[in-house]
Amino acid sequence: MNTSLEQADQKVVFGLDIGTRSVVGTVGYMNDGQFNVIAQAVEKHQTRAMLDGQIHDIGKVGATIRVVKEKLEQQTDIHLTDVCIAAAGRVLRTVRTNYEYEYPESHDITDEDIYNLDSAAVQQAYSEFLQKNTSDLKFYLVGYSVMHYYLDGYQIANLEGHNAGKVSVELIATFLPDDCVDGLYKACERAGLNVANLTLEPIAAMMVAIPDRFRMLNL
Repeated sequence: MNTSLEQADQKVVFGLDIGTRSVVGTVGYMNDGQFNVIAQAVEKHQTRAMLDGQIHDIGKVGATIRVVKEKLEQQTDIHLTDVCIAAAGRVLRTVRTNYEYEYPESHDITDEDIYNLDSAAVQQAYSEFLQKNTSDLKFYLVGYSVMHYYLDGYQIANLEGHNAGKVSVELIATFLPDDCVDGLYKACERAGLNVANLTLEPIAAMMVAIPDRFRMLNL
């Protein structure tokens, strides 16, 4: 197929739902905080190449992904190279942790400070998970969801810009078996795609279904 445009130049996002019965591909772009769909394609698995969200036949799933990719390329006239995927939540493990940091002196919190706070909490969650993991399986951190931020002991929606001495974050980190993640990556590679982003289906669903302003309500 002769496509004339490159994905990177067009600034479009290519997302794949690699499901147990079918693969759904969507191409679109963000504008004013909304995702605009420009093309979508669906292809059913010809065999039971996936069971319960787990890839059992990488080659066949990769072939199905390639069919979806080519359909979308025909619709958009864009050569697709990078894809965002979500893993099923059936075999995930979760760790809920609280991480606290106290600044040596009063400090105006920046976005970088929040990123560092989240990263330290995720590292702590991973260490806690390794201590609890009694199986022989290797697990891979695939995402996390912040539940609450705290400013000097009080819950707050957004830390950025506030002056504080002590901050903390409560979050849930999620882990998947390494072979599950590896199967998803290899299936995409078989279709000539690079995985640009990996998340979990429950996290993706939450981002769509629950607005930020409601997440302080323990939803």
